Amino acid sequence: MKCIILAAGRGERLRPLTDSTPKCLLDVGGKPLLHRTIEQVLHAGISEIGIVLGYRAEDVRTFVTRRFPATRIRFISNPKFSATNNAFSLLMARDFYKSEEKKFAPLQELLLVDCDILFAPELLKTLLDYPQPNRLAVQARNVHHEEEIRVKVDSNSVVRLIGKSVPISETFGESIGIEVFAANTASRLFDVLERRVRAGVGRTEFYEASFQELIDDGVSIHAVDVSTFPAIEIDTQDDLRAAETIASLIDHPADV
Repeated sequence: MKCIILAAGRGERLRPLTDSTPKCLLDVGGKPLLHRTIEQVLHAGISEIGIVLGYRAEDVRTFVTRRFPATRIRFISNPKFSATNNAFSLLMARDFYKSEEKKFAPLQELLLVDCDILFAPELLKTLLDYPQPNRLAVQARNVHHEEEIRVKVDSNSVVRLIGKSVPISETFGESIGIEVFAANTASRLFDVLERRVRAGVGRTEFYEASFQELIDDGVSIHAVDVSTFPAIEIDTQDDLRAAETIASLIDHPADV
């Protein structure tokens, strides 16, 4: 399995904290977000990691190489990060993901992680161990919000709709930004991303629009309810404050 971590965005809603520090390097519970993510990915046995960089890319590169000197991590540039969205950032990682294909070796599964998520290690293990080939982590038990990416599922927990336009009344849960795809699905995903970017719409849309195209084309993606595990997407300073409490729960469960 390969892992792609998206860390190109500016984190505008966290300003002024992100004026001089990329969102992924903000400290939560004594440790930067990206450090936590890389640690958990490595602990899960995944050693091929690519990180898509954009805003303050050199700061992130320097941090990672100093904190993980023995780990080979591929740094991928999104030179147009200020004018594009995460679908475009993900497309920039296509060569990293398909490098084995060029060597006539079989492609691998793909773990996709947004950099701005604080999550418990058990959440990642649950998602990786889930038996279906394509799956995404969903918080189903919390209150759902209009600004979040929401999913509608069928009776078998297969995603039928994903995006911010899913009606709240039909929402099963909110996608937290961690997904696993089988090799053939990941390969198709990059083809869809490229086509949508070339058409223009893909430059500024969320990558879930490409997920929806795959779903409409018959690909089954299962929603995995991870509501029992602590997790939060950090977009605002209120989120960051809430993340401090969640980090304590993750790091010191016996003390909470």
